[in-house]
Amino acid sequence: MESPAIARAVVEELLASGVTDVVVCPGSRSAPLALTLADAERRGLLRLHVRIDERSGAYLALGIARVSGRPVAVLTTSGTAAVNLHPAIVEAAYSGVPLVAITADRPGSVRGSGANQTIDQRHLYGADAVAYADLEGLDEVALRTAVGAALDTGVNQAGPVHLNVSFAEPLVEPGAHSVAGIAVRERARDAVRAGAPLSTLLRAGVDSARGLLIAGDFDDAATRTAAIALASAMGWPVISEPSGNLSSHDHALRHGPLVLGTPFAGSHSPDVVVSVGRVGLHRPEIQALRSARAHIAVDVPPRLGRVDPARTAIAVVGAVPRADRAPDPSWLASWRAADAAAEGIVTGLLDNDELTGASVARAVAQQANDDDLLVIGASFPVRHVSAYGGSLRARCIGNRGTSGIDGVISTAWGAALAHNGGTTYALVGDLTAIYDRNGLLAPRQEPRPSVAYIVCDNDGGGIFSDLEQGAPEFAADFERVFGTPHGADVASLLAAPTVDVRTVGTMTELRDALAQDHTGVRVIVARCAAREVEAAQVRRIQDAVSAALA
Repeated sequence: MESPAIARAVVEELLASGVTDVVVCPGSRSAPLALTLADAERRGLLRLHVRIDERSGAYLALGIARVSGRPVAVLTTSGTAAVNLHPAIVEAAYSGVPLVAITADRPGSVRGSGANQTIDQRHLYGADAVAYADLEGLDEVALRTAVGAALDTGVNQAGPVHLNVSFAEPLVEPGAHSVAGIAVRERARDAVRAGAPLSTLLRAGVDSARGLLIAGDFDDAATRTAAIALASAMGWPVISEPSGNLSSHDHALRHGPLVLGTPFAGSHSPDVVVSVGRVGLHRPEIQALRSARAHIAVDVPPRLGRVDPARTAIAVVGAVPRADRAPDPSWLASWRAADAAAEGIVTGLLDNDELTGASVARAVAQQANDDDLLVIGASFPVRHVSAYGGSLRARCIGNRGTSGIDGVISTAWGAALAHNGGTTYALVGDLTAIYDRNGLLAPRQEPRPSVAYIVCDNDGGGIFSDLEQGAPEFAADFERVFGTPHGADVASLLAAPTVDVRTVGTMTELRDALAQDHTGVRVIVARCAAREVEAAQVRRIQDAVSAALA
């Protein structure tokens, strides 16, 4: 097959598999596909996004796919361009996102010859891709079959797919890059599983009245409904990580991670813990799993199997168990009282005009409404939202598959493009923002979503001050290898065309900036207190809550 015909067949199979968004990174060897995709967009068959940085482009596609639930493709040329997709592919693999990596390649006959921009791209992403197809040398029927099968696997197994497409000269031909409209293939949907009665999963003598539900990272509506039903019927408190999206449940603790780390939790150790999704954001959560007499882990769709981080589960089940006993009202009441005490302390220590990572996280979490989307960066931001944000109204997501700080700016931009609602807020640290500042660099003709990036600037890696390496014994090396102060004007670093950037230095200024009506992309740099000040504040809150709940 000639290169334009190969490109047409690939694009038509993408359309048939329900792909409506494709990110294109410029290059020569990928020209047949780029021109064909541009024609498809011109005819209203898909939406094209162009980025010059392949790593950012892949995370942009990841964000669109994560929020839309549909497969999204990213196209690169050959060589190291293809390698730069790998971080987003790893995140997609560990978070169950149907990302489609399409890498243009040189003919296999020149591989290993020293030909320009030629590497061995076969199985480039290894086991991180749930499906791989090498399309070189196939006739049209075999090519379409291979592409369709790989894309179906990516959707059914909820993971990344790699299509390696070799193109020989001539790459392009006038009038040869127009695709036909293709009907989307229908897929059978998995039936919703019914959970087993809770008592059938427990050993004899384990009383489920003293239970706890911990919601980790997951995004399945049916599972969320079942988790709410279990907690409601059993009278259990709920501790929800932000991307568990259960913190607004009636039984949810506003400051669950803080309460879990106190003597109260030690004296109220649950007999049963049901964890839903990927848990383990906070160390006290892991301790709760270890101390419970019975831990049942729920592997939610797409059921990746990574739901027992402490290796404590007596059962890993595919659906939330069903309640089968009456609740003990005093159990929930005691946890609510402890949570109320924690709320009073958090409010007293954070409600002032000083900006710290914790106070910024609380302000952003409280600003985001029911129809908004909140994208939260890894490290301190997600932990601060979880501990201090209170009841979260907005839908929350993050790159929790591997919890990297790379690509979050681009993920949030893509998520905002796919979000059908209000504003997208993205809360990140300064290192996270600097790492992916190319994510703000989009060609002028590209669409601008309604997204507000809030950057906590404390000149380096704040979370390390709160970890073991922040102890005085490591002070001689701490700043260089952990604190990594950048000493930069973050607002200047993040300046980009059509992006509104401003810096705030007080809580009053931050709240005013958040409350302003704004369309398009904006960046609010919150100049926070020094990292050691923030670490001391976190310790004061933890110590005060522990003392109150001793």
